[in-house]
Amino acid sequence: MRKKARIALLFVLALALAVVFTGCGDTADTSTDTTDETVADTASDTTDTDTADTADTAEPVLIGCSIQGNQSTFMQYVVSGMFQYAEENPDIVEIDVVYADDDATKQCTQVETLIQEGIDALVLNPVDPDASAPAVDACEEAGIPVITVNTTVNSDYVSAHVGSDDVESGRIQMERVIEVCGEDCKVGYVNAVIGHSAQVGREQGYLEVLDEHPGVELVAYDTGNWSGDETMQLVENWLASGKEFDAILCEADCQLVGAYVAVEDAGLLGEILLTGMDCTDDIMAYIAEGTVDSSIWQDGVGQGYHSVRIAIDAANNIGVEDYMIPYEVCSVDNYESYLTKIEERNALAAEYF
Repeated sequence: MRKKARIALLFVLALALAVVFTGCGDTADTSTDTTDETVADTASDTTDTDTADTADTAEPVLIGCSIQGNQSTFMQYVVSGMFQYAEENPDIVEIDVVYADDDATKQCTQVETLIQEGIDALVLNPVDPDASAPAVDACEEAGIPVITVNTTVNSDYVSAHVGSDDVESGRIQMERVIEVCGEDCKVGYVNAVIGHSAQVGREQGYLEVLDEHPGVELVAYDTGNWSGDETMQLVENWLASGKEFDAILCEADCQLVGAYVAVEDAGLLGEILLTGMDCTDDIMAYIAEGTVDSSIWQDGVGQGYHSVRIAIDAANNIGVEDYMIPYEVCSVDNYESYLTKIEERNALAAEYF
């Protein structure tokens, strides 16, 4: 917000009125009192009239949005939610979205530029919990509040986080596998980028559930780095080496497409249960035909939408707190109930990407 400019304008107007009324004899006393009361009322923001006047004259809050990248379909959903909120509320907010191309150094540089451009708050989707922390430090130095969205950063300065509990997602995905495959099943899982907050939380969820079910055998695990190609090669190597699985879990659907190809090429579709996260279109098609068991629904649009809403409050010095949206299991048993949500999500994303 441009608080200094508005304060200066009020001061000039008050001074001008005082000068005019000073030359009006006795009338000046009454007018001066009225002017003082009006200025006091405007500053207090305690009446409906004054609040309306402030809303009419205030400039929109400028929110900078630093996103780790725009190649991920899921992150496109998140950004679409941001644009949706901004378009619904043009009188109170403007957003400036930049993409770091999965480069934490670039992200920090972009945030420095946003600060120089005069943002009132930052919505940060960190590339890396540690390497992106200097971006938060820069905002702290400039007195700019920071809201993280979807992924977290290692900093105590963040005002609030908007997202979903990644530990919960790992737990419900592994619980689904054990429910379908049994207490003595053999499983493997494919991590996302090691150290990414989603990877850390989801793997923690996996391991917590495995500790609760000692009969389940963890055959293999490794990273697929958010890549379908890397995941395909990884799973191909597992199967070629003779490893046997009842289920393979992936921490994202963009990885599951690679695991799917590897299992299909090995002639094991239908024998190895496959599950992912994010409910992307291709995986939903596989769920509908029964070759993939499930994916974890995460409301990316909602995360983006509410991150901007909360950033506006933070910019206006209104207290904020974390806003968490629960994960849900979308499976062969209930996938039809998610089709309308997916159509709406995809239609929104098509407006911006």
